Amino acid sequence: MAHVFHEVIEPYSVEQMFCLVNDIARYPEFVPDCIATGIISKQDNTYTAFIEVEKLGFKKSFTTVNQINQPHSIEIKLFEGPFKHLSGRWQFSSLGESKSKISFSLDFEFKNKLLDIAFSPVFKEVMTSMVNAFSKRARQIYK
Repeated sequence: MAHVFHEVIEPYSVEQMFCLVNDIARYPEFVPDCIATGIISKQDNTYTAFIEVEKLGFKKSFTTVNQINQPHSIEIKLFEGPFKHLSGRWQFSSLGESKSKISFSLDFEFKNKLLDIAFSPVFKEVMTSMVNAFSKRARQIYK
């Protein structure tokens, strides 16, 4: 199973960073390799969403169920897609009034072993660049 972990410290509040990450509909505007997203259903603090990514001819779509604990965390669980397993977590920790630590962790394994071997490194890169995209987006919006 592959693991992604990326952590950044930003000069923005937990609330600001949470809002950026939780706004899935806008991902295609600024997240590299993300070509489509959408909310399928929403109930209380849980929503089901899809994301479609494409990189180096690798194009995959998957659906997750996301449990929201605003503005502290987002738990991600696979609902449907090319994975045998996918689960992750966004964690937002306050480091003062206008500073926060954002942690992203994701464990995944493709259903198809060949796909897992060939594309796990690509998918890891896509997920890491996504975290960096939120940092860049925060600088554009909250400057």
